[in-house]
Amino acid sequence: MRAFVVKHVKPAFSLEKTVGDDEVVIEKDRFRQALRRVDESIALLMEKTDGRAEERGILEAQRYMLNDPDFISQVEDLIVSHHYNAPYALEEATGRVVQHLNQLGDYPKENIADIQDIAGRVMSAMTETRLTNLRKLDERSIIVADTILPSELMGLDPSLIGAICLDGGGSTSHVAILARAMNIPCVFALKDASSRVVTGSVVALDAFNGILYIDPDVRTVAAIRREKRLLDEEERLLKEDAVLPAITKDGVRIRLECNIEGPDHIDLCLKNGAEGVGLFRTEFLLMGGDKTYSEDEQAAIYSDMARRFNRRGSVTIRTYDVGGDKIIKDLAHDEDNPVLGWRAVRFCMDEKDIFRTQLRAILRASTAGRIRIMFPMISGADELDDVLSFFEEVKQECRAEGTAFDEEMEVGTMIEVPSAAIASDILSTRVNFFSVGTNDLTQYTIAVDRGNEKISYLYKEYHPAILRLLKLTSENAHRNGIGLSMCGEMAGNLSLIPLVIGLGYRQLSMSPACLLGARKLIRSMNYSDCKVLAKKALDMTSCRAMESLLEKFNAEIRDNQ
Repeated sequence: MRAFVVKHVKPAFSLEKTVGDDEVVIEKDRFRQALRRVDESIALLMEKTDGRAEERGILEAQRYMLNDPDFISQVEDLIVSHHYNAPYALEEATGRVVQHLNQLGDYPKENIADIQDIAGRVMSAMTETRLTNLRKLDERSIIVADTILPSELMGLDPSLIGAICLDGGGSTSHVAILARAMNIPCVFALKDASSRVVTGSVVALDAFNGILYIDPDVRTVAAIRREKRLLDEEERLLKEDAVLPAITKDGVRIRLECNIEGPDHIDLCLKNGAEGVGLFRTEFLLMGGDKTYSEDEQAAIYSDMARRFNRRGSVTIRTYDVGGDKIIKDLAHDEDNPVLGWRAVRFCMDEKDIFRTQLRAILRASTAGRIRIMFPMISGADELDDVLSFFEEVKQECRAEGTAFDEEMEVGTMIEVPSAAIASDILSTRVNFFSVGTNDLTQYTIAVDRGNEKISYLYKEYHPAILRLLKLTSENAHRNGIGLSMCGEMAGNLSLIPLVIGLGYRQLSMSPACLLGARKLIRSMNYSDCKVLAKKALDMTSCRAMESLLEKFNAEIRDNQ
């Protein structure tokens, strides 16, 4: 395929960075007009998302940043007090904000990228220049770029994108999330690829191994095409098996469910054989900019989910997990450490009117099908008791007014904080089930921000400490007879699923795209072997030793398939 090279250019503006007294008002107006034009362009993009939660969520967060009064006042103060022209004031203010956020250490890198995205678009609007040549893309190509901004990707026709290759970035960035949602292969951290490739040159991409071939020879092209045909055939066979249950060769049943955000992925979940929803993320209901979802609207969304999955299994609704990197308009506030701050149930228990509306909607929807509810970021028994007490209060309100709901609806808690895993023997006496969120559990346990490129190599879900917490949680859940599932990325990682099952997890919830591969893997192995693997893994003292053990086990599975 031909390459289309993208380089971002810094908009040129007057070398005279300052203006006279009589031009200050003009520059402020220039800035304000640019803000309005960019806000209008975001609104247009949102209309084209067709309900896709990933795109809409990113655009809503960007729109919030664009209209942030603190940032706007910073730019305007520089114009007024320093007589900076509008573009230079924007550049200075953005630089200061980004430097401050980088110094925080744990501020999500995706959000910093969003700030730079927004600033770049406002700069482009003020200077009437294009940041890139992406608008010239008119035929299906492999994009090779120094970077791609979320707004740029959303503005492109997906049918013209064969793949994306970036000099930097990572798999947790917003661009990565969007590319996965669009089913576009994306490779990151190629360093200087955009400088070595010329637009129009022939390139070939091995996305699985992260290799971009420039002007490949005939043999290389043939090999890649052959691999692509094999993968297409494998996917076809996997889809044929979607109706089969996930049962190991020695007869142990594993339940496979899906993680979704918003109702737009339901069809893919059903097509890939999901046996329910193990994690329904509801944050999109609070991050809708000017849109507020009423109790009736929420109840309708939850009810529709329950009805569509009723023959397959239950729908597990996670209450609002906002805060941290999920910004809520009009409710955000500055925190030195937002990831460990006012978020999830901590936010909900302070904003009880918002929480009550969601709980009432979930209760009402529980008459439409099998619905379970779970609470995120629970750190211990006191916090859980307070949430359960408030939930009971809301139930009593419904009973008093004659609002019907499922009195037997299961209530659970996520295990994603180390203290919750350690105290899982206590928590297991208060709920019907646990759902382990391995993403945050790993991050908090080993103190690694996986979005930080400098230390992301330390982020290992099979770290000995993580495995011990997973085993402890599993043992306490089984001992007290409550349900146990896993909904973090570890649950959908094919190389780790045997280990997870061996640790006692028989209910896994994952991205819809992972379901087919997970089912095939489970049907090709023995549960008894998984238990032996887990026992050996718990005796390991280092990640390197664990990697060697997992590599050997997975190689044996592949040989026997």
